[in-house]
Amino acid sequence: MFSNDKIFNKIVEALLVDYSSVYYVNAITNEYQWYSVDPKFHSLHIEQGGEDFFKNMIRDAEMVVHEDDRHIFTYELQKDKLISAMKKGTMKSYEYRLLINGKPVYHSLRLIRGLSDNEDYFILGIINIEKEVDLRNNAEKFKREREIYNKISESLASHYDTIYYINAENDNYREFVFDKKSGAVQIKSVGTDFFTDMQKTVRNMIYPTDRKALFSALNKISLIDELKVKKQFSLDYRLIINSEPKYTRLVAMWASDKTHFIIGVENIDEELRKEHEQANALKLANQMARHDELTGIKNKNAFFELERTVQSNIENGLDYLPFGIIVCDINDLKAVNDNYGHKAGDEYIKASCKLICSIFAHSPVFRVGGDEFVVFLRSSDYENRDALITEFHNQVVQNLKCGEGPVVASGMAVYDQINDKEFTEVFERADTMMYENKKSLKDGTFKKHSLGPDSLEVPIPPERKKKLDSLFEAFSVVAEGTYVYICDMRYDYSRWSRTAVNTFGLPSEYMFGAGGIWEKHIHPEDVETYNASISSIFSGNAIGHDMQYRARKLNGEYDLCTCRGVVIRDKNEIPEFFCGSIRNHGVQGHIDPLTGLRNQYGFFEDLEANLIKNNEMCICMIGIGKFSEINEVYGYHFGNIVLQKFGRYLFEHVGNSGSVYRLDGTKFAVISTSQQPSEMTLRYENLRTHFRKGFFIDDNFIILDLNAGLLSVDNFYIDFQTVYACLNFAYGESKVRRQGDLVEFYNDLNDENKHRIEKLNVIRASIMQDYQGFYLLYQPVVDAESEKLIGAEALLRWKNDEYGIVPPDHFIPILEKDPLFFKLGQWILKTAIIGAKELIKLHPDFVINVNLSYTQLEKPDFVDMVLSTLEETNFPPEHLCLEITERCRLLNMELLKNIIVNLRGRGVKIALDDFGTGFSSMEIVKNLPFDVIKIDRSFVMQIENDLKERTFIKSFADVSATYGAKVCVEGIETSGMRNILLNYHVHSLQGYYYSRPVELEKLLSYSDKKK
Repeated sequence: MFSNDKIFNKIVEALLVDYSSVYYVNAITNEYQWYSVDPKFHSLHIEQGGEDFFKNMIRDAEMVVHEDDRHIFTYELQKDKLISAMKKGTMKSYEYRLLINGKPVYHSLRLIRGLSDNEDYFILGIINIEKEVDLRNNAEKFKREREIYNKISESLASHYDTIYYINAENDNYREFVFDKKSGAVQIKSVGTDFFTDMQKTVRNMIYPTDRKALFSALNKISLIDELKVKKQFSLDYRLIINSEPKYTRLVAMWASDKTHFIIGVENIDEELRKEHEQANALKLANQMARHDELTGIKNKNAFFELERTVQSNIENGLDYLPFGIIVCDINDLKAVNDNYGHKAGDEYIKASCKLICSIFAHSPVFRVGGDEFVVFLRSSDYENRDALITEFHNQVVQNLKCGEGPVVASGMAVYDQINDKEFTEVFERADTMMYENKKSLKDGTFKKHSLGPDSLEVPIPPERKKKLDSLFEAFSVVAEGTYVYICDMRYDYSRWSRTAVNTFGLPSEYMFGAGGIWEKHIHPEDVETYNASISSIFSGNAIGHDMQYRARKLNGEYDLCTCRGVVIRDKNEIPEFFCGSIRNHGVQGHIDPLTGLRNQYGFFEDLEANLIKNNEMCICMIGIGKFSEINEVYGYHFGNIVLQKFGRYLFEHVGNSGSVYRLDGTKFAVISTSQQPSEMTLRYENLRTHFRKGFFIDDNFIILDLNAGLLSVDNFYIDFQTVYACLNFAYGESKVRRQGDLVEFYNDLNDENKHRIEKLNVIRASIMQDYQGFYLLYQPVVDAESEKLIGAEALLRWKNDEYGIVPPDHFIPILEKDPLFFKLGQWILKTAIIGAKELIKLHPDFVINVNLSYTQLEKPDFVDMVLSTLEETNFPPEHLCLEITERCRLLNMELLKNIIVNLRGRGVKIALDDFGTGFSSMEIVKNLPFDVIKIDRSFVMQIENDLKERTFIKSFADVSATYGAKVCVEGIETSGMRNILLNYHVHSLQGYYYSRPVELEKLLSYSDKKK
């Protein structure tokens, strides 16, 4: 058909310059022929002509056209429609995809020549438009993403008073503000030197004590250094507005192009002041609940708290904890009330309380009844208990004889670590002794306190004690590094080194029957040999001994000791003194070989010893920042020299005011039992200034940046691991948020309440006690359309009788780096899964959501733990969804991606929680594959009244859909919020409108909202 028409062929060749192929079609007979010089088109293997163009086009489309585009040839290119469109001049181009080598490639079918009155044929051309379609799609995608990013930027700007966009190369900047009326971001000002302008502008507006930190932050080099190690840098400071300080927060980060800074500034004054007011109100309420209104001392509630804490320590194996109890009872209070009235009785009670507190000045005193008080003996009062109880008794007797002053009976008992299993046993003994004393006061015998086994009183003549002390001082001079002991063998009265007393929890430096007391610390397997040696010495058959045994320290662990002693005889060859020294080989393992300081094990040992001895202390953790740069530039050997120099200077700087330790890496610690926080803060500032000025090592000038956390300990019913966790948290705040300024644990946590550290200790102990007090609540997740239950989020809670219910954000940030935290996370996962198995029986599509901390993801065996838990519980992985937050940016992104891909490959779903609350949310969504993105409740609170929030949610939902993730919106509280969200790409909903977090039993009986 026309193949021999030379003119026609020339026309076709010309057309094929622009078109992949050309169809010539006879409109009367339907005959056709196509021409093409494109080898890809010929590879389709379709007939080059035929008798029925329209029928054959449908046939060919089935073979070579993408299935979604075949309707064009089935319906649009039918003869009647096509001819009609040609005649009307309305025929359009058709875009479709040809399958070339199995790959869809965009082509366009266009009319080249239509029908005319004189001609009965028409010509169609096909052109490859793959590149044009790609360009167009990319342009549309860019436009759509730009609109989304603009909307997100506007929404983020609405959360800040001011945003600065700064060129990191030339310091040019723009200042943006959010117009609340128009809802748009507007440029307020521009400048050419941001950092200089800001320092000039804010110099007189900043609260004096905050200027140093802010000016450091407004330094480009410092800011770049900060952003090298973290995605975002924030600083809280105070602006002077109308002569009053207002709390403000500065947040800085890199823009996505990595050539601009973005700095946001927001007013947080009202937020922080409300937190302070709530914390102060709670603190006051706690204090009032634990204090006696009449006397001002602690009341019965506080005493019961003490009793529970001490009893817990005893039950947990801390049976070496030394303490004593004195029970006091006012004589004849009823007679005073009856004869002189209750006002006089109240004054009598206050006078009695004053007497008790003045004598036992270093111990807590409790009023536990109308006329009854209890003293909990600790620290120096415990060691001097005999002298103090005697002084108290003598004062009472004097009051009774002269008829002036309160008359108070008293009785004392000391905890016996071998026989006492209950706190109440000690109390009851003291109470019995008190009634004996009360009786003697009433009958006028004024019998002296029967001190008995709770006494340190020993009948030794003064000259003998003087001689014993002289021998002790002499041996101490030549026995450096060992524990010295001297025993007067005639009175069995001894003096031991203070370090031995502290390390092993002995009653005092001076002891009666020290051999028997020390025997209780000897390992059971070594006791027989020890007893044989001591018996031989005291029977006069041996002149001394040289032996090894294992001795139990305060923390219950045993150290290997070598004990050497010699018997000194009098002029008649009768044994008079047994003198010697004990070398503790375990202590040698507590020395850091690089600096010569006590190491982390020594730090923990001394910390625990001070806690057990009830020694109030200030602890400071000090670390060297950016130390890796020194190692990289000068080498590790030079770095070790720097650590040695720093450790030596710190040791000399602290002097006799405390003990210095080298912890892990570049961190050091100071424990002081004599300094107050203010003194230690001043010493740290002096230390920091010294190393900021720099010093020379091998002709290299070195400047060190320091970080420090501080903790005061005045409560001793906590373990050393809890103290360390709180101290480490304060140090981290100094390093990350305060540019090295010293951070004190209580103050920088808004002083939530005085019992925070005790609460943390109890919570941490609960993990070791089979997770006692921990439990899970479940908040339903429903399908957005049907409102049927499709899942739930497992939420951790903790409670006990003393502290009530404690939400996880009060303890997880501090304890999440604790070695026990990973075990808690495993318990949460397993408990949630076991509960979910019951729910799946009722709701086959049910998915349980479990929150993760970024520290769990750091563990090398995290994935194995999840998979083994699933296997152990026989739980289908597709019904588990693990939620991570934007804090996961702190991890290596490749590590995180491997974890997510691995878990998703096994069927586990992954969700990004609190999307939109952090500046890194978009980056995380782009780089990691998520199944679900949960939009934080803060973005929907005003959605019924605020158009901006609706726009914002739409943008977020579009972003999530773009990356193939389903959207869950949290914080749904009304049906109106739900109805609005149905207009967007929202898959599921969660919030109080459907249910508050509930127990598993209530969730099992959950009724869908629409029902």
